[in-house]
Amino acid sequence: MEERLSKEEILERSQRENRNGDEMEKRVRIEGESFSLIFVFVMGIVLLAWKRIHGLPDEDVLAMFWTACVASRIYRLTRRRDTSDVVTLLISLAFLGYNLVKFFQITG
Repeated sequence: MEERLSKEEILERSQRENRNGDEMEKRVRIEGESFSLIFVFVMGIVLLAWKRIHGLPDEDVLAMFWTACVASRIYRLTRRRDTSDVVTLLISLAFLGYNLVKFFQITG
């Protein structure tokens, strides 16, 4: 005998069946973003080393690094209210501001 399902039951079953796929997709996206950030960080170190070896100003690379740190702290603060995130955000903002001022002094 064929079972008749309501729209709500069909929707619930569909959501249950797709939950693992959605979670896997989310995990793959997050891991991919983390993986790419590692490469950006490594390239930043290479550029920073190159600039320092050749006596070139490095405030642009450092400003990008501190921008990533600030963005990370802001995101973490929106997800959880931890005092350590506020402290590290303020420190990161201070370094970002310093490097931006130095960058604009050099290029301006």
